[in-house]
Amino acid sequence: MNKENLVKQLQENIKIIYHRAVDADKMLEQLRLQKKAGFAQIFAHDSAFKNHSTTFLPYVEELAADLQAIQTDNEEHYKTLIPELVVKIELLFKTLQAFKNNLKD
Repeated sequence: MNKENLVKQLQENIKIIYHRAVDADKMLEQLRLQKKAGFAQIFAHDSAFKNHSTTFLPYVEELAADLQAIQTDNEEHYKTLIPELVVKIELLFKTLQAFKNNLKD
């Protein structure tokens, strides 16, 4: 896959994650109001993310910044950034899905 197609695919994934994160953050707010969401952050300090937050949107912002770096970086360096970004995308997809599934139960 060439860089242009890869970037488009990453953008699409981040858009999906963004919409899911907005919905999840709304649910988290409701849970906090009900005193049912008492945690310090979503991901542990040793996760792939540099941000640490009690909501999902800061993690999505980090993805967007990483994608921006990939688009503006030189050809060789961008290849080293891709695996880290993919790991973050997978982690967010899995965590958002687990959160959604736990709300159903």
